[in-house]
Amino acid sequence: MKRLTNRRQGPRHAALPDTRVSLTVLDTCYDCEVLDLSSCGARLKLETKIPVGSVIELSHDQCGSLYGTVKWNSRHEVGLELNPGVARLLVRYSTPKNLL
Repeated sequence: MKRLTNRRQGPRHAALPDTRVSLTVLDTCYDCEVLDLSSCGARLKLETKIPVGSVIELSHDQCGSLYGTVKWNSRHEVGLELNPGVARLLVRYSTPKNLL
């Protein structure tokens, strides 16, 4: 598998196994697994392609709601850019191991 260049402004952190969020786009809600996080973005496991540029809302039991934009998608994943600083709330629930 080809390794992608890290274009995030902050370091990535692996999420704890089975970290789940609800992703809402327009009126549709998806249950997603969080794969990794940074202070400004997230990578989620999602079997549905959501158009790049879509405005989204992420909901987490302990962190509340976060807002952002779809930056990329693939067959089984979606990359999000979250509003500045709000992803720090979710990073608290990730492992300390940085990903490249």
